[in-house]
Amino acid sequence: MILSRGLIILDRDGVLNSVVVDAEHGTIDSPLHPSQVQIYPWVPGAIALLNSRHYGVAIATNQPAAAKSKTTKRNLELVHDTVVKLAEGGGGKILTSHICFHRSEDGCECRKPKPGLLLDAISKNSGFDLKSSWMVGDGVTDIQAGHLAGLKTAFVGSKKWDAQRVFEDAGFKPTVWVENLLEFAEYLI
Repeated sequence: MILSRGLIILDRDGVLNSVVVDAEHGTIDSPLHPSQVQIYPWVPGAIALLNSRHYGVAIATNQPAAAKSKTTKRNLELVHDTVVKLAEGGGGKILTSHICFHRSEDGCECRKPKPGLLLDAISKNSGFDLKSSWMVGDGVTDIQAGHLAGLKTAFVGSKKWDAQRVFEDAGFKPTVWVENLLEFAEYLI
C-alpha cells in the first residue's frame, strides 16, 4: 500500500499563472477573462512531480474582481477552469479548488489571510498527513493563512522583494523561500 504524503495547497495567481499588467493604468491584477490566462511553463511538470510522489494538490485563491465590478463571476469561474486545465497539462491532478469571491471589506471567514479556504481544502481532502502539508503562495497573506492553519509554508518569489522585513514585522516567516513551484516540488522531493 502506498501512503499519501501531505496536501499541497497552492495560491493561484503568481504561483500557477502570471498576473496581468495594465501598462496604461499602471495596475496589476488577476486574469479577468480566460483569454488572459498564461500558465507558467514549469507548472504542469511540477504538479505531475508532486502527484508522482503521492502529494495531493489543491488550490486556495482570493478572487474579488466580480465583487468589485471588474468582471463577472462567470468570467472568474472560466478563468479558474482554464488555469486548472492548463496546470494539469503535464498529467498531474488538482484535487479541489477553494475560491473566495469576497472583497476584504466584506469581512468573510474564507478570504486569506484568514485560514478558512485552507481549512476547507484540508477537510475536503482527508487522508493526507497534515504534518507534511504545505501552503504555497506569493503573498504575505498566503503565508499568514498557512501559519494560522498550522501548515508549513513556502513563499514563491524573488528574494529581492522586500517581504523579509514584512514577515519579520508580522512575527512569522515562511518555512522555505523558493523562486517558483518547480523549485518547491524539487525541494520536497
